[in-house]
Amino acid sequence: MADQSYVLGIDIGGTNFRLGLVKSDLSIDHFEKKSSSILTGGDGIANLAQEIDNYISAHTQKEQIEAVVVGFPSSVSKDRTTLYNTPNLAGFNNMDVAHPLRKALGLPVYPSKSILGFYVGTGFGNALYLNGDFYTGKNGATGELGHIPLYGLDKRCNCGNLGCAETICSGMGLNAIAAQHFPEEEFSKLFVNHGASEVLRQYVATLAIPIATELTLLDPDYAVIGGGVVAMEGFPQEYFVECIKDRTRKPYPASNLDIRFSKGAQQSGVIGGALCARRIISRRTKD
Repeated sequence: MADQSYVLGIDIGGTNFRLGLVKSDLSIDHFEKKSSSILTGGDGIANLAQEIDNYISAHTQKEQIEAVVVGFPSSVSKDRTTLYNTPNLAGFNNMDVAHPLRKALGLPVYPSKSILGFYVGTGFGNALYLNGDFYTGKNGATGELGHIPLYGLDKRCNCGNLGCAETICSGMGLNAIAAQHFPEEEFSKLFVNHGASEVLRQYVATLAIPIATELTLLDPDYAVIGGGVVAMEGFPQEYFVECIKDRTRKPYPASNLDIRFSKGAQQSGVIGGALCARRIISRRTKD
């Protein structure tokens, strides 16, 4: 349709990035997944702008794009323009992304984070939606649950700190376990064939610790968990929930936790980003 309008949602992770044209009914046209490695090396913003430009040229007209929203695996400034620290994506540290992209594309651009919940992919993502809006904090650096320190953990994180939860509570941590204990196993079949092993059960139990910590602190109405790790075939969701409840304060919030697992993990970040952009557009229209 010539009069169809879209928000271009882009969800960038440490391993892959995803693009999709999101319509007002939240359906997606032309969803694509690519390796994040094509964004690194040289000028990261220029690389990203080129990928976006190529995508738009291939699938629609620029006039049909209301806005571009980009989710980064990074802490983002309070005004949602600048990336502070992006440990799992080289070349995107301490960088204003919104203004250069707006200039390069000639479109409104909004950096965003993942939608409410916990996202276990290459790293460990987290976002807080409180009292009807995303909570950003003083600097915009909230939701960095993957970078809280765990007692007794002495691994150096890609962010530079020592003992961050993400070093073990993430896809990177799972890859390290696979390399050490199951070097011949296809990674996607890790839980299918070895889910009952002590080392993988301990991995799941440890993954529950930072989640239970935040649930105890904030006592939310519900929590959403997603990401490539928990979407793996054979991932023990019931055992994972048991571990989370075991670590959460009793009697509340542990006794009536509402924990939900995200469906359609590949497209969730694209849709969530588009929702954020449409909220911003709506507010500015009203103002």
